[in-house]
Amino acid sequence: MEGTLTTDSVSDSDFLKEFYIPNYILVPDSKSDSTPPPQLPQCPVLVFINSKSGGQLGADLLKTYSALLNENQVRAVRTSFFFF
Repeated sequence: MEGTLTTDSVSDSDFLKEFYIPNYILVPDSKSDSTPPPQLPQCPVLVFINSKSGGQLGADLLKTYSALLNENQVRAVRTSFFFF
């Protein structure tokens, strides 16, 4: 099927690079591991997952997105919101 994302395709790997943010950008005091620094993503994303909603799929989503992106781009929302 054309346009379907699969994890073992070279073109899919290039596609994911457009979203991947290197650690030297996300983590304070870190440096690039390569010279010259890797290409910056065209569409960088941060992922916030509420593990308490969506049919309790939060743990699976965290694992999947952490594997596809930099683990520092993926965060679980752990705060409670109280409405008075």
